[in-house]
Amino acid sequence: MDESDDTPKVLLVGPHRGGKTSILKVVFQKLSPHETLFLETTPKLELTSISRNSLVKFKVLDFPGSTVFDDSTDPMLFSKTCVVAFVIDAQEEPYTMALARAKKVIEHAHKINPKISFDILIHKVDGAKFFSDDHKTEIQTTIHSKLTEELQDKVDARITFHCTSIYDHTIFEAFSKIVQKLIPQLPVLEQCLELLITNSRMEKAYLFDVVSKVYIASDPQPVDLQWYELCSDMIDVVIDVSCIYGLAEDGNSIASSIERDAKSSCVIHLNNGTLLYLKEVDRCLALVCILREENFDRQHLLDYNIKVFREALVDIFRTSDTSAVIRQPSSSSITT
Repeated sequence: MDESDDTPKVLLVGPHRGGKTSILKVVFQKLSPHETLFLETTPKLELTSISRNSLVKFKVLDFPGSTVFDDSTDPMLFSKTCVVAFVIDAQEEPYTMALARAKKVIEHAHKINPKISFDILIHKVDGAKFFSDDHKTEIQTTIHSKLTEELQDKVDARITFHCTSIYDHTIFEAFSKIVQKLIPQLPVLEQCLELLITNSRMEKAYLFDVVSKVYIASDPQPVDLQWYELCSDMIDVVIDVSCIYGLAEDGNSIASSIERDAKSSCVIHLNNGTLLYLKEVDRCLALVCILREENFDRQHLLDYNIKVFREALVDIFRTSDTSAVIRQPSSSSITT
């Protein structure tokens, strides 16, 4: 490990054929879930660098299933790591070996770096026997109780559990939570979004990485997976329509320019009196808002508030680059 490299890191670990590489390629390399069937077993460590802007900048280390983490492992690996994502194949019951490996990794990593967060991805919950949400909950409860029992009185680690599949939005939602742990400015982003929705009469707001459709922040209100799916699908709609009808000045499709500027916007009206409003706020970043149609009557004020939010983002970017004190926007900056 390069001791001078302070880029936040996520370690993707777990047994053979658990789906680690498929997750990485679907979320960050736009591989179709069906194409993952042709992926070969990962023979060696693979590093993927994600660098969109000052906020979304990290590395994912995909380890082969044969990797053993013990005292011979370079301690710098865990000292420079923010999150360990351990993938368990939900279709490989009774999980005894996978849980034993997870326990060993958590104990070893936590001993070196107590600040590491651990995310257990209970993956491949897309088979016929997983159609029931109750069964998914039962599987998660079983794995949670067994692992916490094994670690009881040994490790006081921060562990989060997710049921995931590459065939729906669950893996994107799970990785959104993981990526948020890599962003030290997250509390400020959430405060800014809370000010925005309060003063703009919104129901919910997400700040999306357009390329991966991972949301790097949202307001503090609870996240509804169905709303997240709609917002994520909206980004696909904008890009798809731009590819068909729009060309940038240099001849490239707007699907490319959506990653370069802050000019794109879109409104989608739903049949339940709600609408989705997308505005580009920076390179590869889109603000997707949910609001009632009757609260969209003063769009010019809404756009002004989003402009103030965009200016706050510039301050946060500047702070990320200079390590200065973040200047938070006051509520008086936003118009109601």
